[in-house]
Parts: sequence; structure tokens; C-alpha cells
Amino acid sequence: MTDQPSIEDITAVQELMFPSAAQAVRVVAELGIADLLVDGPLPVGELAAKAGAAARPLSGALRVLTVEGVFAEPSPGVFANTTRSHLLRRGVPDSQYVMSGLGAADWLWASYGALGHSVRTGAPAFPKVYDTHLWAWLGQHPEQARQFNDAMNEFSTTLGPRIVSSYTEFAKAGVVADLGGGIGTYLTNILDAYPSVERGVLVDQPSVIEQAKSRTDIDPLVRSGRLGFFPGDFFADVPTGIDLYVTKQITHSWSDEKLVSLLKRCRDASPTARIAAAELVQTKDAPRFVRHFDVMMYVTMAGFLRTAEEYAELFGQAGYELTRVVPTGTAFSIIEAVPAK
Repeated sequence: MTDQPSIEDITAVQELMFPSAAQAVRVVAELGIADLLVDGPLPVGELAAKAGAAARPLSGALRVLTVEGVFAEPSPGVFANTTRSHLLRRGVPDSQYVMSGLGAADWLWASYGALGHSVRTGAPAFPKVYDTHLWAWLGQHPEQARQFNDAMNEFSTTLGPRIVSSYTEFAKAGVVADLGGGIGTYLTNILDAYPSVERGVLVDQPSVIEQAKSRTDIDPLVRSGRLGFFPGDFFADVPTGIDLYVTKQITHSWSDEKLVSLLKRCRDASPTARIAAAELVQTKDAPRFVRHFDVMMYVTMAGFLRTAEEYAELFGQAGYELTRVVPTGTAFSIIEAVPAK
């Protein structure tokens, strides 16, 4: 064994120095390249003309994504779709169109540029760049806030049903409360998949609840009484009479102290209720998505992903016992906890 780096080692490190992939995904999605290739491969010149782009840089962006398996190049200068590139189209099943824009959004990239600040201080980079916190900034920038909310909804629409189907314990709950449930995508996934659930309660800020109420597709659930709303700050108040409190992709935004205080509030409000948190769990074998997401949380809001052991410790402080971590076939796991005896 030698410590002398090989040329493969050098090349591998050099390849990490390019931010091209995320920006290429954003650009080709905006240009509708995958839609233009629906009927078959096209030469890049023709493709660029149809998209209103310059052929040479477009071919460069597509070749970056071809290496990642997003597009194919069946012959030199001719590009074709793959099953992955179809995800960059609007309105298709499991579309990642909105997410592709968010992943390379200017405000997020400016935050990544100040990653060193987060690593050195433990503080989020976003306030250093924009002189305010992310949520306040989004409140002042409705277009970016809409993109953010649409991306989160797209994310939930894609993964929610897969997560829900992996945790059959939902069927045993009469009343489910989704804390920080946004406009209700995840909670309606649960109600649709498990008719035995009598009622779901959507808990979020009043402005978000108003957005949820404007969804015409959930009217049948509301009229039947299976879906109700609880507007407010769940750190101050949570609904009572709950059998199962759920969260999805939000606990990483909170400090240990805030998470424990919320769990204690749930314990007091519904002493027999269980917890089922759909979250990204940090492990030594975590996939790339989880590792990159962890960094994104640091730079935007000083959030972070926890290990199962860290979750167990915090649940214990709040009077719960972590019973298991359930894989879902996605990057998410269901962290299940019950009131401690």
C-alpha cells in the first residue's frame, strides 16, 4: 500500500471542483430540452434552434448530464432522452422540474458560496449573504417563495406515496396530526392510502393553512370530515385527541431544544399518541443525496440531519422511546416512537 496518489485520484478530486451539473440541469429544464426530444434523438444544432439556445454551450451542458446518465448521446453531437431526463419535464409523473430550478437557485448558490462561514462558525451562511434569515427573506420575495413551496410540494408528491406505503402502522391510527404539513400533500397521501384513518388534522401557520384550504382537490376530504385544519404555531399549541403525530422533512430545521419542547407539548396534549417522523437520517452509509442535503441545511438555516442515536436521545428527553427506524425505499426513513412507560 502506498500513499502516493494515482492519476485516477487526482482526476477524481479535480472533478469535484466543477459546479456544472446542477446548473446544467436547471438550464436544460428551463429550455424544455427533454420535451423537444420526446419524439426521438436530435442533432444538437437542430435542438438548439428549437430551444432558442447556442449549439456549442448547449452540447457542453448536455454532455455533462450524459456522463450522469440524464441524457444519452447515441452518436456524436446527437442527443436523446433517458428515463431520467423525462423527470425534467413539466407535468409528467414524478416530475422534478421545479426542484431542478430550486437546486440551482441564485439565493441558494450564494449561500453555498459562504459555506466556509458555516463550517468555521456553525452559523448559517444565508444571513451573512443576505443580512436576514431565510424565512424572512422568502416572505419578502414572493416569486422565490412560490418556487420554494412548489418544489416542496413536488418533492412530497413524488416521494409521499412511497413513504406512506412503507409504514402500514398508519392504518392503526384513528386521528393523525401532521405538524408543519404545508398544504396537506403528505397528510392526504396518508388518508388516501389508509381509509381506516378516521380523520387527519393539518397543522401549520395560518397563511399556509389558507393555501391548503384553497385546494379544490381536497374538498371531498374536507366535506366528509376526514380532513381538518389547525392553524397556528405548533411550538405554542398542538391539537389534542391525537393517536399519531407525524412530520415529514422538517425536524432538521430545528435545534435540539426546540424539537424536545415540541415533543413534550405533544406528550402533554395527547399522552398516548405515537410519533412517526419521516426524516432523512444520517448514517455512515448515507447516500449522496442525504450528505448534500445536510450541507444545504447548514448553509441556509444552520439545520442538520441527525443520526438514529441522536433522535433516540431527544425522544427520551421528551418522554418517548424510539422503537424503530423504518426504511421506505427512498432517502427517507420513518422514525417511530411511543410514549415511554
